[in-house]
Amino acid sequence: MSPTDDQIRDAVLGLLDRREPPATICPSEAARALAPGAWRPLMPRLRAVAVAMAEQGLLSIRQGGRAVAPDETLRGPIRLGRASADIAGYPTTPDGRYFVVRGRLWRTVNPALPADEREALVRQLMAARRALRGKGPEAQRQAAREEVDRVKRALGERGPVWWTDGAPDFNRKLAKNTPYREWFEALQD
Repeated sequence: MSPTDDQIRDAVLGLLDRREPPATICPSEAARALAPGAWRPLMPRLRAVAVAMAEQGLLSIRQGGRAVAPDETLRGPIRLGRASADIAGYPTTPDGRYFVVRGRLWRTVNPALPADEREALVRQLMAARRALRGKGPEAQRQAAREEVDRVKRALGERGPVWWTDGAPDFNRKLAKNTPYREWFEALQD
């Protein structure tokens, strides 16, 4: 009997839960766990479920070391990781701590945040950003800016770093001026 989509989803999330962030898994690991003797025929369906999960913000799809948008055409091997807000389509450092926009490093969301908490914070962030649109009273705009900062700190994008190995924070630094220089230059080739 073939596994259901819910069983596939549970297998993927279960494997990710057993890995230390920002580790990823190969979709075949989930397929092998669900159907050890017949995992290959399960791969197209597993990839489809993974895309649906990425569209729901439950995980991120990585290819060639970068996060890819779920609507991109996926050719070749992919990896599945914990979801990170706002990084789809931008290269992500191999350790998953930063994504790069126009050569600058931006800290990713703490991958250890539970999905429901992260989703609630992202909704709050979007509401605060909408409050900054247009022209409103300065006191209201200041309150919205403070809310953006509070939520970004809760997400781990600002404030104390979310990793625990003592590595310094390079948030907002140019990648070429950090230890990620060689990795970033390799992307440009």
